Amino acid sequence: MATSSGRPANGMSDGKQRHVSNIKIGSGDPPPRKRSSQSIQVPTTSAWGGDERHFDVSITDDNPQSPSSQTKQKNGLSALEECEHDPKFGTATLSSAQVSDQLLKVLQDSTVVQENNGKDIDDHRSSGRHSTASDHSTEQSDEPSITRSHDSGDSVAPSSWTSFAQSLFTVKGSSSYCCAALPQPLLPKYEKSDHLASLASWVTILRIMGDLPDLDVVDKIDVAGQSTPPTVQVRQFYHKKYTKKDVEDAHKKYTELFKNPGFTEAKGLPFLNDKSVSMLEKVQYICALGIYQPDLRDELYCQVCKQLTNNPSRNSTVRGWVLLYLMAGSFSPTERFSPCFLQFLQESMPEHANRVERILRRTFITGTRAFPPSWLEFQAAKNGKPILLPVALMNGNRMLVEADSVTTVQELSRQIGNRTGLQHLEGFSVYITLMQRISCLGHGLHRVMDAVSECEQHTRQMGMKESTSTWRLYFRKEYFTPWHEHIHDPIGIDLVYQQVMRGVSVGEYVCDKEEVLVMMAAQRYFVEHGSDLKRDNIESFLTSWLPGEKKAGDELNSWIEKVTKVLETDILKSKINADTLKADVVTFAKNKWFHMFSRFYDASKIQGPDTSWSQVILGLNFKGVQVMDEKENIKMQIPFIEVSSVSRSRHTTTLSTVKSEEYVIFSLHSEDLFRMLSMFLEGLKRKSKYGLVVQDCSQYDGAIGLGVQKGDLIKLDHSYDQLKNADVFKGTCQRTGKSETMPRDLLYILPVIEQPTKDMMGMVTVQLRKEFNPFIMLVNTENRKEEHNLLNFSKHHFRSSNENRMSKILSKASFKKDKSTQLWQFSKDPLKKPLLKKTCNRDELRQTSIRCFLAIQQFMGDASNKDNISDFELANNSIIEPSMRSRHLREEVYCQLIKQLTHNPDKASEDRGWQLLVQMSSTVIPGSDLVEECELFMKGSSHRMAAPCLDRFQTTKRNGFRQYPPHQKEYELLRSTERTIKFDIVLPFNEIQSVEVESTSRVFDIKQQILTAFDLVDSAMEYGLFFALRDRGPQYSSTNTKTTSGHKHGSEFNITVLSANDGDYFMDALCQVDRFWTKLAHSGRASQTEQGPPPAPHVFFMKKIWVNAEPGQNKMADSMFHFPQELPNYLRGFHKFSNVDLAKMAAYIYRGQFGDDMAGMINFHENINALIPRSHTKTKSVDEWRKAVQTNLQLTKGLSADNAKEEFLKNIWKWPTYGSVFFEVKQRMMKHLPKYLLLAVNPNGVLLLDPDSKDVLSSYEYGKIPNWAYDEFSFTLVVGESSNATKIFFETSVGHNIDDIVMAYVAWTMNTHIKKRPKYAGVTVGESSC
Repeated sequence: MATSSGRPANGMSDGKQRHVSNIKIGSGDPPPRKRSSQSIQVPTTSAWGGDERHFDVSITDDNPQSPSSQTKQKNGLSALEECEHDPKFGTATLSSAQVSDQLLKVLQDSTVVQENNGKDIDDHRSSGRHSTASDHSTEQSDEPSITRSHDSGDSVAPSSWTSFAQSLFTVKGSSSYCCAALPQPLLPKYEKSDHLASLASWVTILRIMGDLPDLDVVDKIDVAGQSTPPTVQVRQFYHKKYTKKDVEDAHKKYTELFKNPGFTEAKGLPFLNDKSVSMLEKVQYICALGIYQPDLRDELYCQVCKQLTNNPSRNSTVRGWVLLYLMAGSFSPTERFSPCFLQFLQESMPEHANRVERILRRTFITGTRAFPPSWLEFQAAKNGKPILLPVALMNGNRMLVEADSVTTVQELSRQIGNRTGLQHLEGFSVYITLMQRISCLGHGLHRVMDAVSECEQHTRQMGMKESTSTWRLYFRKEYFTPWHEHIHDPIGIDLVYQQVMRGVSVGEYVCDKEEVLVMMAAQRYFVEHGSDLKRDNIESFLTSWLPGEKKAGDELNSWIEKVTKVLETDILKSKINADTLKADVVTFAKNKWFHMFSRFYDASKIQGPDTSWSQVILGLNFKGVQVMDEKENIKMQIPFIEVSSVSRSRHTTTLSTVKSEEYVIFSLHSEDLFRMLSMFLEGLKRKSKYGLVVQDCSQYDGAIGLGVQKGDLIKLDHSYDQLKNADVFKGTCQRTGKSETMPRDLLYILPVIEQPTKDMMGMVTVQLRKEFNPFIMLVNTENRKEEHNLLNFSKHHFRSSNENRMSKILSKASFKKDKSTQLWQFSKDPLKKPLLKKTCNRDELRQTSIRCFLAIQQFMGDASNKDNISDFELANNSIIEPSMRSRHLREEVYCQLIKQLTHNPDKASEDRGWQLLVQMSSTVIPGSDLVEECELFMKGSSHRMAAPCLDRFQTTKRNGFRQYPPHQKEYELLRSTERTIKFDIVLPFNEIQSVEVESTSRVFDIKQQILTAFDLVDSAMEYGLFFALRDRGPQYSSTNTKTTSGHKHGSEFNITVLSANDGDYFMDALCQVDRFWTKLAHSGRASQTEQGPPPAPHVFFMKKIWVNAEPGQNKMADSMFHFPQELPNYLRGFHKFSNVDLAKMAAYIYRGQFGDDMAGMINFHENINALIPRSHTKTKSVDEWRKAVQTNLQLTKGLSADNAKEEFLKNIWKWPTYGSVFFEVKQRMMKHLPKYLLLAVNPNGVLLLDPDSKDVLSSYEYGKIPNWAYDEFSFTLVVGESSNATKIFFETSVGHNIDDIVMAYVAWTMNTHIKKRPKYAGVTVGESSC
């Protein structure tokens, strides 16, 4: 189900060791029948009718003992009790080693957990049949060309949807909506199975969109374990063989089916379910088809796009966009259709198309998922909301983390780290549990929702609904890095400390000595209770914390005395503080239970120099590599000091040692193993301060006369990371104690943090005495500064240059030197074929690869740019954008770039090539097979841009890919001498905060920079970054929001405001704003007078969620954010003024802005609108207002500016509209409400105000808002519960802003709610929300 298994070994008190292998599901009798729990009646809020769900059950259902929750728990329990106790779970984990019952106790903590059952869901999927080109077809290649289109043009695959359909569809003129049977699949199919699947998918898509009635079949009661998952159905259909008669019969039945949807003979059709299935199952089936069969992906996308083109039904259109969103999150179209599809989205409704494009670009990077969408994703897609995943931490805290279908474990971990303030994420992993099964998802690039979907499928197999699946997510320490430091990470210390203490309590971590357990009990008590030594408190603590066997009888009294003694004699006397004590416990656990803090891998075979093991477990921890058998007996251990290098092939990882031994490890997870081993070794080398003298000084010219000899251990003055570019190293010889300066070629840097032991040095010394000294070769390899090229790589991965034997014989080149080895180096000739074999074998990539090479040549100046396309357009549209869409193109483009930079005779061409490589490295990197080649090429180059290019490449590898090609500002930065881009962030009152942004900076990083400057880091989730675009065209909405509070009233500008996502790269967010503007211009919503590129957006930073905003709690927040953001709303008259002295408030406003400077009172008539609400300025004359304000200024004399702001806020913070974002809207549905309304959103909920009197007409708490939706010109709010729900339709053009702020408050409310629950009792209905 996941990627990596963090299997804690069990320390059993009886000394026995157990192993639980993967238990197979499906063997034996099926489980008994189970009725599904009763569904919840919810309001209809979208085109999906009664299939809608309440958005936030967790807010409204505070009582876990409510009848509904009791019913669910009872039904679930009875089903589990009836199931077989033989489930298989986590089939894709790195290790099948056992997970202890104690660990489950730690995670589930007082939760009753039952065993689940379900059929094995095999996550294997076909790689599809990629059509390979014949020899004659590859010979015919047209001369490539580059066009100015948004996506690279192709005569075979046009970028326009209409042109694509006319050119490639089997039936011409079928590019728009219709409800008839397809005479043929839209795109040509060469396999009968694909042909039949296309016909069936068309029927299913029409049923999903409501364009074809469903089967009128009486539903049968599902028997637990007998419903076939969509992935299995697809696989079963594809395993059958079909004849021409099957295809003809299918066409006849489909024709009848469309004439008569109740046609009873339309059964037994291939790839079509005979039963009436739920909407979720239909959607899952369509996505499963695309996941399993790559050749169907374009067909599925084309079918949905066809139905969305000129669709007259709003209901059908909404359903189609939801389906398209779920498909885009599951798999991407091929390169043949991708440019056209992106253009289709560019020309479609922004509200739907933006969401689809965003998730599609994320799928381009992450790749195809393993499972179809889950129930949770389906609900989120229908409602247009993000998924909120509950995650439990080991310190007892819980949080809801925002996710979507493509969210990776790395992204989830980063969010958790940002929210908790965790400084170092290394070693922390996400775990998922289902009943008594647990799997470690690691912290890599694997999708979280795949694990959730698998859990739901298991729940479905047990006869229960997917919505009742009780999976849970946990965040805990999996392993320690060898260089682990926790000095500056108190959050990390606390999380690991709590994990260790809970583990000791339930027996996960076993103390072999009683005095150790006594000490840990005393430490735990001191952290929780301090110096309070009351016997009752100690007894209560020990009763709850001690392992079970220690609490029996009179033994507890003995424990009380021992713990009390340790507290009195050791802990209290030492005057240690709680934080230091926690750090000591973490250090102890790291060294004591290091084998349990490991990442484990299943290895089918390990082949060594003198031995071979099969079906073993490999553990990787901070001390090295361990090989264990199924009973957890350690067969071999290799410390990192012995490891010289690591390499990998597809399913093997080779570990070489300084003893000249090689161990070949066969594992399905060899890529992750290689990545982890490389990370450990590289990290140790960088942080190491110890080197070994590998040869006598007399044998090295530059070292004659030095006081060191072969085999000496040298302690360097600085870490190797600080010295890696130096030619000489300075350090102390541990044998003589003298400081020496020696050439770097004399030292081999040992991969250690602490000084090696005598045993380790003895082993190393033995190797030095051998005739063949392996260390000299390692030093030469490490320090070698020679150019690297793709010669060796090309021998295995490049296609042959022998295009055609006959043409070669007749060619003059045949009489010259064979140039088959020249594909890897610079050439001015255009390519007629891609370089890589796997790119050549894919028809849809072949032409794009050739155009990419031409664009590279044009960018570097090696080919003419006839159309005068700018460098920015050429690089982004023709090189980087295609590379982002396909991993195969990524590798092809990297090979092409390195080829053109190898032995390039033109200095100018080489410089521009490196510029392009830097931009590529900042955006995407190739697959693992080519990563090492790229790094070696960059390390070996002497070009001035090689080092920054390598730095960006490694940063991208570590932090993840971008979603968009580089922004134009990044190209401008590359041509300058600066390393960062300066942005002015506009704060309230138009104050400017300058920040420096790198290509790798995320939005959250920018927020942290600003908040750190104002000492508000702990409030990061309350603030937001916004982009605002000004359009000089006529305003289409009179919108007043807090995001535009710094601007003059009555401005002729229409401002579009977009909120930035914390997890996005800042430059990606900027690109997204530009694209949003382009779509607005295309839809006619932007000014037609604005031509050319989009206007430069203004970046704002403001308070977004007005919680913890009581005046006086934080003076900095009051002064810099609360006051300047509330003042415009006050002056615009958005609040209802009752019993308020407006003159006194004006005095506070004046003092807050000008202090004691009275110059502003001279021209009071010009400043009156900045002091008195505009609705009240005419209630008195200007002179009367001046006198009243002057009187109050005298009364407030001596009041500082900050205190004046605080007093102003104290006068308004109890108003129901304090902290609101206001929107002027129009409604026509509710007769008891006026036509024009003021809609306010604040921590209390959504308020509807009379625009004249400012009376609150209606107020809706977030718990009473089950759903909401928006489109281009409206926002719909659903209020009430179940059948009493009411829809309120508002006309507004800023629905996206209302949606953003409401979603932010709902997420905050749910997070607050989930923290209040006494125990983490599992993920029931409503705990995970969308």
